[in-house]
Amino acid sequence: MADTNAIDKVNLSAKEDKFKEIFFTIKEELTSASLDIEADNASITINSNNPDPIKISIEVTDHVYRVIYWDGYAINEYYDYQNFNKALKKFKKFSEKILINTKKFGIK
Repeated sequence: MADTNAIDKVNLSAKEDKFKEIFFTIKEELTSASLDIEADNASITINSNNPDPIKISIEVTDHVYRVIYWDGYAINEYYDYQNFNKALKKFKKFSEKILINTKKFGIK
């Protein structure tokens, strides 16, 4: 059976609308958020005085989607997926985690 996601793995910018939908949810509460989408990387960053700010991203490497969460302080998580929809689901969960954690602890 052919891999139906082969095109997705070479160009995340083709899924820009999916990332913008998640981004606008974050942007409503965290106005300092920014979105960056390229062919092999999509990320949402919460800009602050921190030189290494809160960030979630999806990177395409070796035909897998790597979803990365960085809390801006000490916690780094990442997961690898073969399927774009599963990776996007984790990306969305990480975006929810950003909102919860910034409400609890603030932005540093």
